[in-house]
Amino acid sequence: MTALSDLRPPPTTAAPPGPAAVTTDGQPIVTPPTVRPPTVRPPAVLPPGGRALRSTATRTCSAPVRLPAEPEPADRPGGHPADARGEWLRFAPVQPLFRARAAQRLAVLAYHGVTDPRSFGAQLDRLRRLATPVSLAAVQQAVTERRPLPARSVLVTFDDADRSVLTHALPALIERGIPAAAFVISELIGTEKPFWWHEADFLARHGGRARSLDCGHPSQLLRRLKAMPDPDRRRSLHELRVSADRRPPGQDQLTPADLVALREGGVAIGNHTQGHPCLGRCDDATVRAEITGAHEALTRWLGEPPIAFAYPDGGHDIRAETVLQELGYRLGFLSDHRLGPRLPSHPLQISRLQVDSTTSTRRFDTILSGLEPAYRRWRGQAA
Repeated sequence: MTALSDLRPPPTTAAPPGPAAVTTDGQPIVTPPTVRPPTVRPPAVLPPGGRALRSTATRTCSAPVRLPAEPEPADRPGGHPADARGEWLRFAPVQPLFRARAAQRLAVLAYHGVTDPRSFGAQLDRLRRLATPVSLAAVQQAVTERRPLPARSVLVTFDDADRSVLTHALPALIERGIPAAAFVISELIGTEKPFWWHEADFLARHGGRARSLDCGHPSQLLRRLKAMPDPDRRRSLHELRVSADRRPPGQDQLTPADLVALREGGVAIGNHTQGHPCLGRCDDATVRAEITGAHEALTRWLGEPPIAFAYPDGGHDIRAETVLQELGYRLGFLSDHRLGPRLPSHPLQISRLQVDSTTSTRRFDTILSGLEPAYRRWRGQAA
């Protein structure tokens, strides 16, 4: 697991120098930098200082490095903290080391909808220049033949697959000749049902109440619902529906014909369960029913069984993996915000990077390199 020192400097001067270090998987450990005033943007050229950095996977940096201070919210472009982090990390001296290491890894990008077609197109253009886009079939072939994918391989995927995948993503992908995969929630296909998490938020904002959701801040609604055993989640949703003042508006979902159009356009279709529950909160029978029900529906609509699965909410479930093996699935995808090996060692547990169509190109670069994901994991562990 990658570990990073806190890139946000503490309210003191630079930490005393110490020995260089790397993590067990060869990723560099970055040491605390010198403080800079909050309103000072990071310079393009950084003075020496701080601890030395060593990478066993690429080369040794004999000169010590110093990281710039993270900008305060007032300096963040558009006021978006996540994009600001990527803007800042792009100036970190370790970014080239992470980028070099990422060339020998598989990056699977996990999108949801495409809300900004122009930004999404810019991201795809960047992939064509800096990476090697691959298809789901190519990943399956690499696993079957035990042959690593090309350097800088990137697979584009979409979870939930709302209509923007058809209307915005597909034309951009076809124009650039980039393949992709979409993982769909089968019980929504051909309906106007909203995603259950959108429905819960709408109902709660319009007077909906549930006994299990009476405490806590409204912003924690989705987190509390996901943490419940699945029967309690369904019961709470029912209580929200019957107590709310208004019903949520309908949401146009993909149809079976749309799935065929996506597949013909180079977007492979995969299984994302029937109703997108948190499998870890389901009993064994529900786990099996959610996967097999969606599998049967997709086989009926597409004329062939799907071979890839994306775990709802990105977490691995061993019971789900057992069902997938029984059904003949070749690939399974997590959403753990990590790079994976060019030859996946666990084909039903392939890592993916979380990205959005609105992500700035500079932050996009730090995600592809693995630096931003490593930084986020370190900050989560520190917290």
